[in-house]
Amino acid sequence: MKKTPMYEETFVAGAKEPLKVLHQLATSDFVTDYLLYEGNGEVRLVGNVVAKVEVQQDMVRFQYAGDTTEEPAKDPLKQAERFLHTLPLEQWTAYGYVGFDVCKYYYNYSKSSAEPILCMIVPEFELRFTQSGVYVKSVTQQDELIKILESEVDLPTYERYPLKLDYADRENYQQKVQCLIDKIQQRKLHKAILSRSVKVHDQLDPVLTYAEGSNVNNSVRSYCLKLGGTKVVGFSPEILMAVDHERFVLTNPLAGTRPRGDSPERDRQLHDELFTDAKEVKEHALSIWLAQDEIRSVCEPDTVRVLDFMQVKRYRCVQHLSSRVGGTLKADRTSWDALKALLPGITVSGIDKASALEWISQLEEEPRGIYAGAVGWIDSSDRADLAIAIRSVFQYGDVISFQAGAGIMGESNPENEYMETVNKMNTMLSTLVLKHE
Repeated sequence: MKKTPMYEETFVAGAKEPLKVLHQLATSDFVTDYLLYEGNGEVRLVGNVVAKVEVQQDMVRFQYAGDTTEEPAKDPLKQAERFLHTLPLEQWTAYGYVGFDVCKYYYNYSKSSAEPILCMIVPEFELRFTQSGVYVKSVTQQDELIKILESEVDLPTYERYPLKLDYADRENYQQKVQCLIDKIQQRKLHKAILSRSVKVHDQLDPVLTYAEGSNVNNSVRSYCLKLGGTKVVGFSPEILMAVDHERFVLTNPLAGTRPRGDSPERDRQLHDELFTDAKEVKEHALSIWLAQDEIRSVCEPDTVRVLDFMQVKRYRCVQHLSSRVGGTLKADRTSWDALKALLPGITVSGIDKASALEWISQLEEEPRGIYAGAVGWIDSSDRADLAIAIRSVFQYGDVISFQAGAGIMGESNPENEYMETVNKMNTMLSTLVLKHE
């Protein structure tokens, strides 16, 4: 009979720097997979695998205690939930990503990456960093973790990779934008987010890219992960879903964008345009309207409300109109049901979502993979925190991918929408650090 793993917990006093700890773990002999997730006043760093659920090539695969179970993917989010809740381990948290391409099982979206489009791990260890110290929770190698936490090793010196773009895809992208504008004006849909990507054949250093990005980017949630052959670093401005211990679900759509100005006066002028440009205001209002419908589908109707309507959130390269929408889950619904209702986010798909996804599938040449999906965690008590995977860089095999989109409406200008993707992509383009063997 196999022994059920048990988490042991301890506390290591004294403030520690998560990035230094992550670098030591990532370059150590005993850590194979890791994920750092920062936001909402805390930093979590987890590693190695007790259990894992993946969706790849139309199969859901669950691995635990040396056994693998597979079944055809039909409703992969609920299948992942069911597998995870078979774990005998108490108080687990599953960390990882749910890719955009998972929506192929719920909408008329035909593309799918060859890589896993969902990967969630229940880790061997979890470190939670506070100002007074680090809470350590692990099933193995606790002494080794404490040893690393008690040592002080600086990050190595590094150089950013100066990536130069030629904007060769400008005409092609703008033609697709015009196609969408025409369809919207014909009332085929209200809005669609059309993305474009830039690819580089090289090897990303995720930890040092995250370190550089942390120096210059502000974000609502940030993350650095290596799960199998996939690496992701991102500084997301947008929460797809947060669920607290009282089962209150929150989503935070950002719709309506302007670049940052090169002076305080210009920055303020662009800020004010968010409220005077009919396209930006309409785009945001429609997104909040639909977000309420999605939240209402899984929450008690009388608890659904809009919070902080049409505030401006400023980031390094762009500024957005922001609102929060929330409600309390119905008694017979879970965080996974809320994820089904909200994925993919309105602000990375469109309105109505089903029609927008059909057009995205037709016009975008490649699957999105993780981009515009979600990164974060869901735990055994149904709490969750997942950020939309934008303002991120992705590594699949030997290919590094950057991707960004713009919200296309009937009032859109193709050239402006292209430049919006450029401004968004600059969040990560200027912070790339490559791995040197």
